[in-house]
Amino acid sequence: MAAAAGLLAKYQDASSSEASADLHQSILKWTPDWGSYPETKAQASLLKLLDAGEPALKLKTMIMGNCDILRAALGALSAQEGKVTQWVLVVLYDMLREDCSCFAIWSRALQQPIDIKTPLLSVMQRADTFSADKAAWILCAVMGHHSSFFSDQDVKEVVEAVQRQGACSDLGALEAIVNLLKTASRRALIWKLPGVADRVVSIDLQGASSQYLYRCIFALWMLSFEPEGAIFFKEEEVIVKIRDIIKASSSEKVVRLALTVLRNFLTHKVFAEQVVELGVLEVVQALEYEKWRDSDMYDDIRDMSSQISLKVQEMSNFDRYERELKEGKLKWGFIHSSKFWSENVLKFEQNDFRPLKMLAMLLTSQDPVTLAVACHDLGEFVAMHPLGKKQISGLQVKERVMELMGSQDPAHRDVRREALLCCQKIMLNKWQDMETVPKQ
Repeated sequence: MAAAAGLLAKYQDASSSEASADLHQSILKWTPDWGSYPETKAQASLLKLLDAGEPALKLKTMIMGNCDILRAALGALSAQEGKVTQWVLVVLYDMLREDCSCFAIWSRALQQPIDIKTPLLSVMQRADTFSADKAAWILCAVMGHHSSFFSDQDVKEVVEAVQRQGACSDLGALEAIVNLLKTASRRALIWKLPGVADRVVSIDLQGASSQYLYRCIFALWMLSFEPEGAIFFKEEEVIVKIRDIIKASSSEKVVRLALTVLRNFLTHKVFAEQVVELGVLEVVQALEYEKWRDSDMYDDIRDMSSQISLKVQEMSNFDRYERELKEGKLKWGFIHSSKFWSENVLKFEQNDFRPLKMLAMLLTSQDPVTLAVACHDLGEFVAMHPLGKKQISGLQVKERVMELMGSQDPAHRDVRREALLCCQKIMLNKWQDMETVPKQ
């Protein structure tokens, strides 16, 4: 008992997978004396049928024949002796991990019906972190497999309990939520519940273990199969996190799954734009120079690089720029970069400089972002086109840019800066020598 107590303390302090595994094995070496506990004495004969050393399939067959065994096991979770609770949870947990057909036991119990939610939630509210993690995993796994027995309110209640401070460890809460996300019909509901998206996306890469990163990516992998628009995402935040995980992680299984998630998200228009604009291609290409044990990793990396490169070509073309002009609304992105302008500046001569005239007209927009981008792009045109200053001289660009430069509108902070840069490019012959204008 002293050794187990030490392991439990270690687990609560570190919540590490190694400490959890040590405590797990320690519990399995112990056998409860069911007749000596007030809470289990009446059901001792049934509980003695549970043997941690038996294969999961044998235990499944026995419980399927008599669901009172599972009922007794759930009742034993109320025991004041903490190790009894831990032993029951470990046996039930191992059955599901060893043989997924054991979920049929829980389906049979729910049909009777046996209340499984209340005793497992009770453990999460009063027990140690190890027990809370196991209870949360079991409950959420069962809810994920047999969702029809649970209401949306049940799901909300469990997610709140899982994330309650002092209950589960960070990894335990994440694994429980991942189990719930396996129910496709409730992914949108679960994702928008308080704390869920932040738990998956707002990861501290410096302190997170590979196991934690993998679970975060696994959650995104499941969500990536949802139709575009079915789930509310902060697309930029998600892609930034995937990019940073790929850059920081040396775990093959984490990187491989992250590449798979990117592949799925490339079919979503907004996600694909963020992949292009946030420099994911360079990060993926750099992976080819790392050392990977599995040689297939290099094929996965090259394939992903090829797919992203196609998106870069597709999204950096001049047609896309013209679509923004016709819509009358510009936004920062790859097609407003110096690289784009160096490759496409001469295309602004088309149809008697019609694209340039449309761009100049956007200086009267009411949208601050459009104004800032228009000032930036006109400055790029002046800088890169051989006759840039001459072409804009008849469009009253300089006058309007100077007006924007003096704007007192609080929403025009970026507009003033871009207008200043544009004005300097218009007025200076050697614009390349211009010093960077500090942000206000």
